[in-house]
Amino acid sequence: MLLRTGWNDLRRHPLQTLLAVIGVAVAVAVVVAVDLANHSALQAMRVSLESVSGTATHQIVGGPDGIDERAYTRLRTELGVSRAAPVVEGGATVPAAGERPLTLLGVDPFAEGPFRRPLVTGGEGVDQALDALLLRDDAIALGSGEARRLGVDAGERLRLAIAGEEREVIVAAVIPDPQDQWRGLALADIAAAQALLGETGRLGRIDLILDRGEAEALAERLPDGLRVVPAGASANAVLEMSRAFRINLTALSLLAVVVGAFLVFNTLAFLAVRRRAAIGTLRALGVQRREILAGVLADALLIGAVGTVLGLALGIALAHGLVGLVLQTITDLYFRRAAGELVLAPWSLAAGVLVGLGGSVLAALAPAQEAAATPPRAALARSELEDRARRLAGRGAAAGAGLLLAGGLLIAATGGLVPAFAGLFALILGAALLAPGFMLVLGRAVGRLTRGRPLAALAVEGAVASLSRTGVAVAALSVAVAAVIGVAVMIASFRASVVDWLEGSLAADFYVSAPAPLDDALAERLAGVAGVDWVARSRWYRVPTASGPVQLWALELPPDRDPAVDIRAGEPRAALQAFEDDRAVLVSEPFAARRGLAPGDALTLPTPSGDAALTVAGVYRDYGSPGGVVLLRRALYRTLYGDARLSGLGVHVAADAARPAVREALEAALAGVPGARLQDNAAVLERSLEVFDRTFAITEVLRWLAGFVAFVGVVSALMALHLDRARELAVLRAVGLGRRGVGGLIGAQSGLLGLAAGLWAVPLGLALAALLVFVINRRAFGWTMGFHLEVAPVVEGVVLAVVAALLAAVIPAWRAARSLPAAALKDE
Repeated sequence: MLLRTGWNDLRRHPLQTLLAVIGVAVAVAVVVAVDLANHSALQAMRVSLESVSGTATHQIVGGPDGIDERAYTRLRTELGVSRAAPVVEGGATVPAAGERPLTLLGVDPFAEGPFRRPLVTGGEGVDQALDALLLRDDAIALGSGEARRLGVDAGERLRLAIAGEEREVIVAAVIPDPQDQWRGLALADIAAAQALLGETGRLGRIDLILDRGEAEALAERLPDGLRVVPAGASANAVLEMSRAFRINLTALSLLAVVVGAFLVFNTLAFLAVRRRAAIGTLRALGVQRREILAGVLADALLIGAVGTVLGLALGIALAHGLVGLVLQTITDLYFRRAAGELVLAPWSLAAGVLVGLGGSVLAALAPAQEAAATPPRAALARSELEDRARRLAGRGAAAGAGLLLAGGLLIAATGGLVPAFAGLFALILGAALLAPGFMLVLGRAVGRLTRGRPLAALAVEGAVASLSRTGVAVAALSVAVAAVIGVAVMIASFRASVVDWLEGSLAADFYVSAPAPLDDALAERLAGVAGVDWVARSRWYRVPTASGPVQLWALELPPDRDPAVDIRAGEPRAALQAFEDDRAVLVSEPFAARRGLAPGDALTLPTPSGDAALTVAGVYRDYGSPGGVVLLRRALYRTLYGDARLSGLGVHVAADAARPAVREALEAALAGVPGARLQDNAAVLERSLEVFDRTFAITEVLRWLAGFVAFVGVVSALMALHLDRARELAVLRAVGLGRRGVGGLIGAQSGLLGLAAGLWAVPLGLALAALLVFVINRRAFGWTMGFHLEVAPVVEGVVLAVVAALLAAVIPAWRAARSLPAAALKDE
């Protein structure tokens, strides 16, 4: 009987029941989608890394010029290392496929057996493909998925752009690839890869399978310039760098879950409150408390189950879109190729089930216990409920203040990322508990302005008097709007900081780059062009180390010029002076954070002649590499690594020169340099901001999802509020208030709720933004940024709250205006 009573109540209020189901479904969908996107991105990177490394335990690496292939011969013949495989790896693009990037992997099929690379060993068609690759020096093999994306088949020709030149190759084989492990990869025989990449006689690395003792013994016997490093160092470095991004993404999803939890609590609390009179009648007839509690929880479980099923389906669909955004972001920031599609992880789906079912039961437990424990006479009296809600608002405000204090102390007293997130959520929960009290204060303040205006006073009093209905709704909406404001201000601050950094870093008027290394002769030729003031010379090189690759930036400037860097740690003048005169380097903020370095610390870098001890002169701001950069003088770099090549040139135009004419002269001077590109700094800035905006696209999706969750919660709250006030509205209709008046009254009440939520969200959103800027991003990524407060996100947040509340009032106002007063006044 009790179950049938609950089921009939849900059927009598289909719209509110549907909103409850939608609220649970959206909360589950956000958790599942983001967790699946994270898991899929991690799997994609692992597959990509394993596809080119296989079961290798160590690698032999060289200097900037790679490894002379004669070292491999000596390794196999004189040093007796049998489980070794040479590898050549380089980048290419496919002009006919919209410049789609490909990684060209050259291997020796005769040495690949022990390494079990998914691309090279095992699998249908692999052996035949390797036979075909050995017969030609222009042949490649593609996976079936990649061949389909490129629109080619076995036996057809394909044009690749490599090092600024187009090369025609033949697709000798297309290998079945049901798991898409070959995504973004092209396989070639090592000799063909050397020829295509212009690396004849050179190897990129030599993969090894050794135990620790064998690796240490081999390291002592290698010639100068070669080192043994763990094969997993590079992979671990990539995964570690991306960890911060994934943690931030998960944190945003948890923020949406917090909002969704408020929504579930809001909706299911109304379920118990709406049945309060019916529960009082049942209690008076002898129904036990535990039976009432079981009945309400059964209804909550039913709503949670339906919402969870819908949420899982919606989450999987949403994850298909999010995984593309996550993989694109990781490709832009951390990894040049991310293979893979959506991976349905059981734990991600289990987390969604836990949020949906567990959250629904927990959300309904407290109001169900309260309703079951209330004496029958009190359950039938509305005033008892509102008096209790006001008392709880006072206690909640005290608890909220305590949570704000605890969260602030936790953030200030600890230095980790996890405590920072815990403190952040404590602040959010504390602010949410303070929201009903703020609603009361605002209601009293606005109430003084409505004296002499009966309808306005009724609107204010109605919103404040029904605190049991409106308190949780205002809290949920304020948290969601605060998330919108906070993330928007953080992104605006980050973007402004990136723009400031780019404008400072892009000091040159033009930048010259090419796929192949440049030289000093070209730099001198460009410096002699009429209108050119001076030319900066740069060399980028990744040094393989046991803890992962280290990005070096060797810079050469005229004697009277300093690097255009913003020193954030260390005295700037002293740091630049040490950088010029001593064996000192400047390190970027992410590198210093990852390695725990400060000005004055020692930094050891491996070089062909042994380890070199350098001094950290200062730490500078840099957003270009999440893994960090070591900046050193080019003269010091050439001394350490014997490399005179250049990666890029920065051309500075004289102040009185005509920029268009200088550009034409520079283009003429670059004639004959394969693949040379002359870029205006404005184009570089535009491209950088495009990458930035694409990176934060997923953040935009998540914050608007959080806003949608709160909107559903407000609709549910207003539906319950006006359902409960049906008799009051009917009395007003009976004494002469027209339908427009009823609609205006409901709209005014809803607008006041939205205004309260929006105003309360402003300080919470700004505090959230400050924590994201000064604490979360600093601890996650290692970089600092300025706090740029823009009025637009704040105003948009308040407007969003008011508009959401007004839109949520449309259906209740329409239903109230169409209802008959006599029917609403009839008391069964």
